[in-house]
Amino acid sequence: MTKSGTTQLGYFINFDLWQDALYLLNFQIKQKMNNRHFNTLSMFYYERLDINCLNHPTQDYFNIKISSSLFYGLKKEFSVLSYVIPKPGLGLRDYKFFTYPMRTVYYSIGLYLLKLSQEFLIETYKKIDSIEAFYGGNLTYKSKKLIINTKNVYYRSFHEQFKLKIKEETKLDNASKVILKLDIENYFNELSISTLLSLLSRFIKPSVQANLNYDMFTREQIICLFQFISNGKSGIPQGDNNIISSFLGYLYLVFGDLFIDDVLNSYKHVVDSHKIIRYTDDIYISITFKDIIDQKDQGLFVHSIASQIAEVLYSQLGLKLNLKTRLYRLSQEEEKEELLKNIRKSSPSDEYFSAIQEDEEEEEEESEPPTKTPQDKLEEIFEELRKIKNSRVEDYFVRGDSVQEEKEILQEVFDKGVEQILDKPENKEKIEKIFNDFDFNLVKVQPLEILIILLKDTTATNNFRKFCLDKTIITTGDADLIIKFLCQTKFADTKLLEKLKQNFHMSNIIAIFLDCKLNCHQPGYYNLACMHMKKLSEMPDVLEQTKLRVLSEKSASYSVALNHLVNEIHAVCIKQEQANKKNYDVNDVVKFLQSKGIQHEVCIKVRNLFDRRNSNRVSHPGSDESIAWEVTKEEYLDYYEHVGRCLDFLL
Repeated sequence: MTKSGTTQLGYFINFDLWQDALYLLNFQIKQKMNNRHFNTLSMFYYERLDINCLNHPTQDYFNIKISSSLFYGLKKEFSVLSYVIPKPGLGLRDYKFFTYPMRTVYYSIGLYLLKLSQEFLIETYKKIDSIEAFYGGNLTYKSKKLIINTKNVYYRSFHEQFKLKIKEETKLDNASKVILKLDIENYFNELSISTLLSLLSRFIKPSVQANLNYDMFTREQIICLFQFISNGKSGIPQGDNNIISSFLGYLYLVFGDLFIDDVLNSYKHVVDSHKIIRYTDDIYISITFKDIIDQKDQGLFVHSIASQIAEVLYSQLGLKLNLKTRLYRLSQEEEKEELLKNIRKSSPSDEYFSAIQEDEEEEEEESEPPTKTPQDKLEEIFEELRKIKNSRVEDYFVRGDSVQEEKEILQEVFDKGVEQILDKPENKEKIEKIFNDFDFNLVKVQPLEILIILLKDTTATNNFRKFCLDKTIITTGDADLIIKFLCQTKFADTKLLEKLKQNFHMSNIIAIFLDCKLNCHQPGYYNLACMHMKKLSEMPDVLEQTKLRVLSEKSASYSVALNHLVNEIHAVCIKQEQANKKNYDVNDVVKFLQSKGIQHEVCIKVRNLFDRRNSNRVSHPGSDESIAWEVTKEEYLDYYEHVGRCLDFLL
């Protein structure tokens, strides 16, 4: 295969990386069979698809649609849809739903950055004794092969290691030790891809960069892809089971760790030792002062250190610390206990899977009482459900009452022993009584845990389903509740799926889910069929204009998009007629279209499109003799439709 040009993905993404991305995603899908963590909207959707055309050993799909960057113009086949999920209280978190091919493109970019950074991470970063960092996976390449197993694509063991490292820092009875917890504001949305790429350029060996074609052209393409995914906004996409976003979130703060370490090393005259312990954006810094530094001076130095860290994170990475940043003095027993309590209850970034547990038991704390029996745990769960039943919805979602202890109790439903006794007749009878006359709005307090119990009773299940179907307005919280219910019932309820369409954010996503097609044959480049894609993939000038047009459409910059639309049809006609670019103007374009038998109305519209470009403020700001005005969305779509009719005919 001839290497693609600098404006095409094939310049730095090869077929092997594409296959690795497919392998990773398909491996995650298979985990659904044994791990509830993977029972999510995206994984259920991907599982339903016929993906043979993507997995076929021939490189045709990759060469035509991926390597050429044609995928930017295939809006049905390669799309990313935004939606929101609830956070505690009334908060919302931005999420992205990827079609299967688009998720694979995103994964291939992430794996490329993994390859680029791996030697630096292993040979330099991980050899720094004062830094311990984790994320919800551990993707690695060995001898050019991507290593994947059930442990390194699942967050649990890494989050447990993270908690254990912090606990170890509290075990030494040291009056001179403090732990600083940093909390970053809106981390995933504020992460700057351009900054990450610049940092990689600064820190990665030149030979590694050269071998992987990591240069200004590659960086520009990666930035474009993230703009495409996020509609021109900053940050990286969050979504269910998106291990690549977890890795990128981890990688960005690798450089933050280095900057923080430099700050702490500058305090060696007062600091005896320090340790940075991190899980993605959850950062704890253990600082042991020299014995000669008294408590008052410790506080002053901590303030100075924290202030410098805040400044360096903002100046170097564009990140801000928020009010949740907290200091724990281990000499104060109550602060130490508060830290340990928070560590026990901590979960990865409050994400949807935070409570899911594996079959193995948690390590017991030495100070904890003897292990309770599964029935004891279940009785506590039942008692907690009765409390929730007798409470009010506003207590949890408006007043903001703390429910951390309740969460800990209900999470015991994931204990293997507890799950095994839920079906006992006496326990099912208690479940039936609890959910009799239950306000199902309260299921939102801890939806997954409560639903697992609720689903054990047929009457409660039917009543809950009716409660959802009777909703006149489907809020984000309602949509999340229905999705979690469907995840536990294998998305078998088509009526609830249709109900989800009433939510603004979920409407298009559920339409795609129900359609259950890759859209390979009608991928969304105007109305062209798949068989016409090969011809288009051999026109890099056209595809560059298509990419820029789509990026402008996504950011609602229709004046800019119209300019690229003109360039797109212009480039196709030049290519088809094999004409001289310099002398080929609008008259040549129209003459060529007419020679191909295209309708007069369409030809006239294309001529008008060129004229409109000349009165567009982007290309011609206007003067005393001429007028220029902005292109509206409706006007743009009209021209887009007519260009589409030309291209459908020509290609």
